[in-house]
Amino acid sequence: MLNRNSVTILWWTVPFRWIFWFATIFASVIGFFEVIENYLSIQLPIDDIQQIPAALFSSGVGVIFLTNEKILNAHKNIKNIDSLSERLAQLEVSMTPQQLRELEKIEQTTEKLAEYGVDLDPWHENKLGKLARLAGRNEDAQRHYQKSYDDFLRLNDEKGQAQALNDLGNVERTFGNLNDSAELHNQSLQIRTKIVDNKGISASLNNLGIIARIRGDLAEAERLYRESLAIERTIGDRQGEGQSLGNIGIIANIRGDLAEAERLQRESLAIKREIGDRQGEAYSLNNLGLIAETRGDLAEAERLHRESLAIKREIGDRQGEASSLNNLGSIAKTRGDLAEAERLYRESLAIKREIGDRQGEATSLKDLGELMLEKGDIDTGKKLIEDSHLIEREIGIPMIGGEFFENFD
Repeated sequence: MLNRNSVTILWWTVPFRWIFWFATIFASVIGFFEVIENYLSIQLPIDDIQQIPAALFSSGVGVIFLTNEKILNAHKNIKNIDSLSERLAQLEVSMTPQQLRELEKIEQTTEKLAEYGVDLDPWHENKLGKLARLAGRNEDAQRHYQKSYDDFLRLNDEKGQAQALNDLGNVERTFGNLNDSAELHNQSLQIRTKIVDNKGISASLNNLGIIARIRGDLAEAERLYRESLAIERTIGDRQGEGQSLGNIGIIANIRGDLAEAERLQRESLAIKREIGDRQGEAYSLNNLGLIAETRGDLAEAERLHRESLAIKREIGDRQGEASSLNNLGSIAKTRGDLAEAERLYRESLAIKREIGDRQGEATSLKDLGELMLEKGDIDTGKKLIEDSHLIEREIGIPMIGGEFFENFD
């Protein structure tokens, strides 16, 4: 029978210890490479995105030589991923739904990598938030934005802090938390003013203008939009200029100046098409559709909304898709096709509830309730309108007809 000394001698004189260490390493590595497998399975027809699996795989090669430390130092080899973040932002607006689904794998796997000690650059984390928001996963987006803000704060990166605060403000606005949204945008604006980030300043002013418009303060909204536009023209920010022109056009439409509204929206649309801003193009088409509907040109309104909807579905913009469906429902109702209108309203409402768009949910409930009243279902109609008013009071917004789409950064 072996005693303790005999076991010790065997441990150091036979290959048992190597088997033990191999088993330990294998157990700690197997989970990591299961995660990597998700990346290796990604099939995207975009060269930059296809670099990600290789970058991640190379970052994990050194894991085999680590035991208890797991992949503590693996983040040192992750630079290839970080270098893709800017290009990722440029690509996201032109991705197909299939590509966005594949990128969801990247996002999910990134979270798993964090469990193994891989630190991603905060800008990359921020871009993952933008992808999640585009796909309508606003809670996931909020988590990524908050993580990027915390990291920017730790690194004393003020430009990054301002961007993360701006993005968090946009999510809060979607959730209907206008006070929180305004506070976050004001914090972002303060930092951007301090570091003289003119492009960022114009974006913050634009977002504060959106909040003012939602609250019904059209004069303040227009003032902020025009201040933003002046900066964008000074620095040559064509994308920002297109956004601000479109937002000023929304104010003109609400005030009933349809000629000015159309002029501004068409000027905005021309810029967006010139620079290849597909999401912005969809927004301008949406708003031109509302102008056509107000004028009574239902055929043109439907054409514009369907063109807008096609782009939104192409790029995976869930919030935009819901808005277009609701606007198409209004056109069907005006034409007297109440069954089609109800179908479109309910499809829009389902998406808005899924992504947490409280303001949009209130609009769909109100439109659906009015439709049910018209169909003679008084009890259901009253209940839906009551639910809409409840959300309005909860988030403190006056409802203005039509689902406009304002541009923001």
